[in-house]
Amino acid sequence: MSGLLLSPPFGLGRRLPPPAARAAARRTRLGDLLTPEQRGAAVGPLDRPIAGLAADARQVVAGSIFFDVTPAGAARSGLDEAVARGAVAVVGPRRPRVALGRGLTVVQVLDPLRALAGVARRFFRHPDAALRLHAVEGDHGKTTVAHLLRGLLGAPAELGLLSSVHHDLGSRILPAAIPGPLEFHALLAQMRDAGCSGAVIELPTISAEEGWLADVTWASRLDLRVAAAEGFSATPAPSHNLRFAWAGGDFAAPLPAGLRALGAPLQFAARAALERGVAPAIVAERLRDLPPVPGRGEPVAVPGGFDVWVDAADRPERLAHFLRLVRSRTPGRVALVVGCPGECDPSPRPAIARIAEQGADLVVLTAGNSRGEPLERILGDMLRGATLPGAIRCVPDRRAAVAAALDWARPGDAVVVAGRGAEAFQRIGQVAVPCDDRRLVRDWVGGRFGR
Repeated sequence: MSGLLLSPPFGLGRRLPPPAARAAARRTRLGDLLTPEQRGAAVGPLDRPIAGLAADARQVVAGSIFFDVTPAGAARSGLDEAVARGAVAVVGPRRPRVALGRGLTVVQVLDPLRALAGVARRFFRHPDAALRLHAVEGDHGKTTVAHLLRGLLGAPAELGLLSSVHHDLGSRILPAAIPGPLEFHALLAQMRDAGCSGAVIELPTISAEEGWLADVTWASRLDLRVAAAEGFSATPAPSHNLRFAWAGGDFAAPLPAGLRALGAPLQFAARAALERGVAPAIVAERLRDLPPVPGRGEPVAVPGGFDVWVDAADRPERLAHFLRLVRSRTPGRVALVVGCPGECDPSPRPAIARIAEQGADLVVLTAGNSRGEPLERILGDMLRGATLPGAIRCVPDRRAAVAAALDWARPGDAVVVAGRGAEAFQRIGQVAVPCDDRRLVRDWVGGRFGR
């Protein structure tokens, strides 16, 4: 759980509430935030003024409530540090002795995350109720669908976005991080205060019917697993047109070149926009102006007469699907640069190399986010899946690997850089190194053509 110190909702966006609202926010008290239903045993006064909320002890300042959300049995919860930094109340599943006898209010709750979500929601004046929130959930493709659906539902200035690529709050864009309940409501409050009327939310893997998301007010929910189970087409779209049937009839629209590699996610998003009341003519018009989804089948323009695509595919089935799409649109050869992440399940690695061999004419294996795992082990695991490992190039440095594939390409060919998408940093050991695959391609163009 990442922590965040969050002060009352005024000042989060471009517009400030009137003075009376700001004064009311300053008078927020613990008893107003924790409902009787949420509270278990409590020791200490509940009428304390609250200056902020924190789920990370490092973010505590004087006057904060500290929520102890660490799992039972964890070696360290941060309680000592939170108290030392000036927390006036502690909410958690137990009564910590460090807090008793020091004038703090201690409240026991059965579910700290659920309690934190409810408190954050009230602290930020119910931002989910002020916005029309459209959720996208599922196992695969939800990032792409969330970005596309946002563009089809309305103008970017009207709709915020929380996704695994980035968070667009209406007034600013932040790097992506999976939000906990405190961050979630704080981000929604910033969208509301920036003038957004709604938002598209890529849900984490937990169900929105469970845990801390259960009390959020949703305008609509799109579950890609249900859409696929209902038999909606999951085949790639025709190269220049999007066609499908939905409850309102048949839909057809031309596709811009930058979206032609997306296939099923584009169909899911377009159908969802139609079902949410956007007129077919408007959906067709907005399709024409949709930008590429960052790092999801994203084309990168290069001189030389060949295509370059950056995609986040890091699973065998996704990589196979994307390579088939690229092959169907490429008159010449296909090169693939791909790596696998470290410190995770190694079983997909051989399949990645096997699919790369089958789908590309040139395969360059390189570093993904190896983290603390030796890169030699990761590459060795991948090569075990190859039929002809001697025909595969291993170039550990990702920049050099991308350059090798681009140097190989000729007019009519395609180069696919896969596995990381729009990630801005490459994690090697304990270090996060700036590394954006799209930037690596553009740097090669600048070095080769002076652009």
